[in-house]
Parts: sequence; structure tokens; C-alpha cells
Amino acid sequence: MCQSSDFLNHGVPTSDEAFDEVLFQNLCDSHCHPHDDIEHLPSIPQLKTGHITIMGVRQDDWDTVSKVAHDCNRNGSNRCIPCFGIHPWFSHFVMTQKESTQAPDDYYKDILKSSNQDEINDMIRALEKPFSYNEWYSNLKQRVEEHPNALVGEAGVDRSARLLPGGSIDWHGKKPTSVQTSIEHQLAVFDIQCQLARDLNRGISVHCVQGQGHLFTHLKNISTQFSARQLKKLKVVPNTLRMCLHSYGGAPATITQFLELKGFEIYVSFSVAINARLVPAKKLVELIKTVPEDRLLIESDLNTPLGIDECMVEMTKIVAEARGWTIKHVVETTNRNWKRFVNV
Repeated sequence: MCQSSDFLNHGVPTSDEAFDEVLFQNLCDSHCHPHDDIEHLPSIPQLKTGHITIMGVRQDDWDTVSKVAHDCNRNGSNRCIPCFGIHPWFSHFVMTQKESTQAPDDYYKDILKSSNQDEINDMIRALEKPFSYNEWYSNLKQRVEEHPNALVGEAGVDRSARLLPGGSIDWHGKKPTSVQTSIEHQLAVFDIQCQLARDLNRGISVHCVQGQGHLFTHLKNISTQFSARQLKKLKVVPNTLRMCLHSYGGAPATITQFLELKGFEIYVSFSVAINARLVPAKKLVELIKTVPEDRLLIESDLNTPLGIDECMVEMTKIVAEARGWTIKHVVETTNRNWKRFVNV
């Protein structure tokens, strides 16, 4: 997630072609968080970008996601696709079915990791009681079912994330502690959300930072269940899970590995806010060229509606330059891919 006001300050080559304003109606932002900017909520339905996919990251922002989607869709069908999920940054707040019988302190001792035991003890004292599996999962399922076009997300894994002092969820201006949520717990919470998305035939938007290897290994283990021999034993064939790796910054070669996983339909999305600012220009161009044309998506990943339109135009120009396409071709291709990903 990003709120940067300088997202256009990057060194990635862009197309010199002018962006025709008519194309805005078909422009699709596959991953963003504009509802985080409460002050500017009324601006979201006024965006020029034709379609946005907004990400819920924890239970206390799902009401806002629902409201924004409702307000936006008064202006046109599928202007806003709501997404509901538990982000890995907040996965410590929710128990899995296996953990739900534990006392809160014992639960946190099991899933929180740090070389500084004092910081862990301070964190456990500060954290509120976690949500039981039945509580948060029922809430998530209900939200997704209430919105026929809703996706699951943002979910995923993050090996770099650290909890904030006092269990705070406001990252602005705070120095993180050394305490992390175990990758095992993150993957368990992620897996629950993947299964829900698969069961309901919804897409899922995935956050992955410094964990592409863990994510790939996890998904590969799941994909073995989709071998012909295994499928013959099943009375009902599971839905293929449509998955977007958002603001992807891993190795280009890994994209091909993800795309080959059975039981998954993998899409890859790029943003100016994250990729153009934090990934070397040469690598980003290679990443964009590596993704097959029918799996490429673009996004803003902004935490405010301010700048989304400009960000989306800039990402369109980056893709056009990298692929040697016209801007119209970028918009039409990513629009077609987005519709297939969200299933509208």
C-alpha cells in the first residue's frame, strides 16, 4: 500500500504517446485502497478511471469498502469491485481453526517471533484478544456472499513486515518493533482465504513481499491435488482459483513458474507507486515483458483517490513503452484481462 505524492518521480521509460481521455472509461485499476483516505471518500465515485478494485485488509475497514462500492456503482455497473480479506500485516489478529481453543497469550506466544523476548512480552500485553476462527471467517464469508462480484483480498504473505509498538495499526510515523508474525501462521490464514475464494468461484488479490519462494512452494503443494490421478478421486472438481500477484517485484523467471501451477489462473499486476519507484527500471521492463499478454494487469495501489487517475495513465504509458504497444492496446488488453479476473 502506498500514499506517496511523488509516484510520478521515477526513472522508468514511458511512451511519448498522448493519453486519449476517452480511454479512461475502460481503464481498470486492479488493486487500490482509496477508502483509507476518509476525508476524500466523496471523490472516489468521481474518478475518471472506469473501474477500481478496492481492497479490504482487516475486519474494521470492510464496512467502508461496502459503502464505497455501493456509492460508486450508482454511476455504472461494476465501477467498483469490493474485496474483503485479512492482510498479512494483520493476520496475527485472527486465529485459525486449529488455534481457536488456545488462550490469547498462548496463541500470541506461538505465532509471534522475535530475537527480543522483551518486545514479544510487551506486544502480547498490548494486543487485544484475537478473533476466533468462526468469528472472522463467518464475517468474511458473509461479506463476500453479500456482494455477488466481490473478490477476496488483500491476502498474502510478508516476510519483511514487523508489528508496531503497542499493537498499533497506524503505520504513519511509527518505527516498527522486531516482532513478526510467523510465516506459518500467515500462510495458514492465507490458505483459508484461498479456499473460500475457490469455493465461491471468486478471484483473490495477493500481497507478497520477500516471500515469493514460500508462496510458490505453498501453491505448488496445493497444485499437486489437481493432477489427473487426484481429480479422478473427487466427486466435485474444484474451481480453478483466479489469483492476482499485485505490484509483483520478484524475479522474472518466477513468473513463469507461477503461471504453470495447475489449479490456478495467475495474473500479474504492476503499479507506479510500488514497482516504478522501488524496482530497478531495467528489471521492471523485463517483468512487464515476461507476463503473457492475457495475464497482465495494472493498478495504482494508492491509499487515496488523489492521484489514482494520473497513476493509472503513467502505468499505462510504462507498459506501452515496455511492450511496444499503443496506449489503446494497453487499455483494451488490461480491461479484457481484468474482466476475466474479476469474472464480470
